[in-house]
Amino acid sequence: MKPSELRLYQNFLLLAQELHFGRAAELASITQPALSQQIARLEESLGVKLLVRDQRQLALTPAGVVFRDGIAKIISNFDQLAQQTAAAAGGENTSISIGITEYANLPVLADAMSQLLLAYPGARLERHEILHQQHGGALMRGQIDVGIGVVLGGSQAAMAHSAEISSRLVAASDWSLLLPDTHRWAGAQQLPLASLAEERIVTFAREVNPPVYDGLVAACQAAGVTPNFVFGATQSLFGIQLARDGMGLMLGTAFVLGTPPPGMRVVPLTGLEPLTMVANWRSDECRPVVKNFVELLFASAGR
Repeated sequence: MKPSELRLYQNFLLLAQELHFGRAAELASITQPALSQQIARLEESLGVKLLVRDQRQLALTPAGVVFRDGIAKIISNFDQLAQQTAAAAGGENTSISIGITEYANLPVLADAMSQLLLAYPGARLERHEILHQQHGGALMRGQIDVGIGVVLGGSQAAMAHSAEISSRLVAASDWSLLLPDTHRWAGAQQLPLASLAEERIVTFAREVNPPVYDGLVAACQAAGVTPNFVFGATQSLFGIQLARDGMGLMLGTAFVLGTPPPGMRVVPLTGLEPLTMVANWRSDECRPVVKNFVELLFASAGR
């Protein structure tokens, strides 16, 4: 497979994942017209239409679905072959690319990384900001080796490429409000969901994780609650600092809030599904360093 062909197929997989030329072109680091021309040439060479385009949406044709799944498998096998070849020559690649949402504070992940570096001192860890829903395509393209997703509840854990991608729940955490020790709710054992309408609330920005944010808003609406969100932070530490400064109460889970700062406490909030941490990896993964990392991840969660 020529490098130019590999890049073309990878760009098609990006488009099949995003179903939006603008977003796919941005991920591929090319212009939208260039991506459109690439896809047109690919369809011409195959003699079939891979996508249906109209003014409102973009969708894969049945042929496009078959080609997406097939080319994703070929690229995955190609990457696996390269790794096996390097290992046979005594040059095992100990680098790992991880897809994760940076906003979440995941102590389990940090512990697993530390343990991996003890076992593989020369290991190199590369982070990619990728949402859980995008892990399937990123894994099949070889962009990442392991995806650490954060979802609301556990129902979103299954990947689109279910046969090729393994998914497993790692940990879950209920929602809480971070508030001052002097707050009127500081002595409460737990708070109802309606509390989100009674005080100013600092939370994460929607752009951090749109599915989780939208899920929270939908749960509130279903319960007849209009949350008083006054600020959406893109960095968890900044949100916590705003809560300390009195801008509002911070909504989060243990993945984000961690240990409360001095003078603050965490009170559990009822009425929301827990935030769940999910690990995704290729089912046919052959590299020992990746397999060991996944095992360390679950071992850290069990401690």
